Amino acid sequence: MIDLVELYVRYSRRHEPVVRGVTARLSGKHLLLGPNGAGKTTLFKAICGLVPISSGRVLIDGQDVKSLYGRSKLLAVNLSEVYRVFHLSAYDHLRLFADVMCGDLDLALNIAEDLGLSLELLRRRKPWELSAGQQKAFSTSLALASGAKHVLLDEPFEQLDPARKVRVVRHVEEYRGVLVLSTHETWVLNALSKWSVHFMIEGRVYGPLKAEELAHASLVRGEAEGAILRFKAAGGVYSLVPGACGEPLSKLVTLDRIYEVTLGG
Repeated sequence: MIDLVELYVRYSRRHEPVVRGVTARLSGKHLLLGPNGAGKTTLFKAICGLVPISSGRVLIDGQDVKSLYGRSKLLAVNLSEVYRVFHLSAYDHLRLFADVMCGDLDLALNIAEDLGLSLELLRRRKPWELSAGQQKAFSTSLALASGAKHVLLDEPFEQLDPARKVRVVRHVEEYRGVLVLSTHETWVLNALSKWSVHFMIEGRVYGPLKAEELAHASLVRGEAEGAILRFKAAGGVYSLVPGACGEPLSKLVTLDRIYEVTLGG
């Protein structure tokens, strides 16, 4: 279980916080939905201890993340910069991190191959020589094969074709443990309908909600009566309401379209 308590993250004193007072409990299978630039990646980095926390706390199974440095089998993430530390082939990176994290190399190779990364390609190229989509598939394979109790997957569908997106869904459904998946793509609400959901908009987190409920919800402007959720975006208030009386959420394709709605698009 991951607990976030009044968490703020800013990159300098002169800038506004990227993560703004986030309090949430993440357990089981969980979606973090939000448009690009909402702060999802920064939030994941804060959970992993990769960026300094301005104020608040991150607790993993009740322990402050600052006290958990170096603990194996506890937390894994698919952020590509985590796996760019040695001048090794992608295959040797898989071998090294499977050993360091006490993970499953065969599983990592199987997932990588299923996501379009052949053994020959992994032996021939270094992680940074892979395409953007291949790098995401590579780091996602490593995280899912780590055997960690908690796994964070940041935009794992990014630049993948539809067939490989479906395969990612299958692999995350099969994972046993706490798994938090961030994305701006709304089709996942139907594909992962039994998962819990938090929304992240402009550094703030709202929820939890049920994916199944959101799959049949619509986005409208203003504080609608009977709303499932109300949130602030682009200086205005918006509501998610049951039914199809506004912009159907699952048909937005990407939550970046929230800003088109604010402009009347």
